[in-house]
Amino acid sequence: MSAKKEGGETGKGGYARKVMENSQRFSLGLIGENERLRALAAALQVEKLRLEEEVLAAHEAIDHHKREQLHLQRELAEITSENRHFTSQFAEIEQQNSNLVNLYVATYRLHGTVDRQEAIAIIQEIVANLIGSEEMGIFEADTSGQTLVLIGSNGIKPEEYKALPASAGLIGRVFSTGERYVAGEGDTQGLTQSETELTACIPLRVGDRSTGALAIFRLLPQKSGIEALDRELFDLLATHAATALLFTALAAKAAEAH
Repeated sequence: MSAKKEGGETGKGGYARKVMENSQRFSLGLIGENERLRALAAALQVEKLRLEEEVLAAHEAIDHHKREQLHLQRELAEITSENRHFTSQFAEIEQQNSNLVNLYVATYRLHGTVDRQEAIAIIQEIVANLIGSEEMGIFEADTSGQTLVLIGSNGIKPEEYKALPASAGLIGRVFSTGERYVAGEGDTQGLTQSETELTACIPLRVGDRSTGALAIFRLLPQKSGIEALDRELFDLLATHAATALLFTALAAKAAEAH
C-alpha cells in the first residue's frame, strides 16, 4: 500500500514537472519568437528609413531637375525674346536703309528736273511711299504772300483747298510761323472744318522764308502713326521740296521769257 501510494505521488509529481517543463519551453519559445519579431521589426524599420531617405533623395533630385528645367526654359525664353528684338531691330534698320536709298533717289530726281509738274509728282511719291499717305495737298504762296494756292493734290477735294488765306486756319498758321504740325502733338487752335483730318502739315522753306506748305491728311491703313523717321523726312521735305518748286518756277519763267 505504501509503495503504490508513493508511486502514485511520484506519477503526479512527474506529470507536473512535465507540464512545467513544457510551459517553460513554450515560454522560452515565445520569448525567442518575440525577440525574433522584434529584430525583424527593427530591421524593417531600418529598411523603411532607408527607403524614405531614397524617396526623399529622389524627390530632391526631381525638384532639382525641375528647377534646372525651369531655369533652362527661362534662359531659352530670354534668348528667344532677344532674338526677336534683334530681328525686329534688323528689320527696322533694313527698312530705314531702304527708305534712305529711296529718299536719295527721289531727291536726286527732284533736283534733277526742270519740269514743275514732274517735281510735284515726285513730292507726292515721297509722301505716298516713304511717309505713307495718299491724301495730301501742296500749297505755294502767291506773289502777295497773302494766299496759299493749291498747286498739287492727291486724294482730297481740290475745290475745297484751291486757295486758302495765309493768315487763317492751321495750314495758314504753319506757313506763317514756319513750325510744322503733327496731329496729337501741336495746338489745334484755328483748325477749320476741312482740316480736321490733317495728320501733319509741313512748312516749305527756302532759307528763313516760307514759300508754301505741305498738308498730309489721313495715313494709309497699314501706317499706325507718325514715327521718328517721318519727322526727319518732314525736315528734308521742308527744304528740298521748297527748293525744287522754286527752281522749277524760275525755270518756267525763264522758258516763257525766251
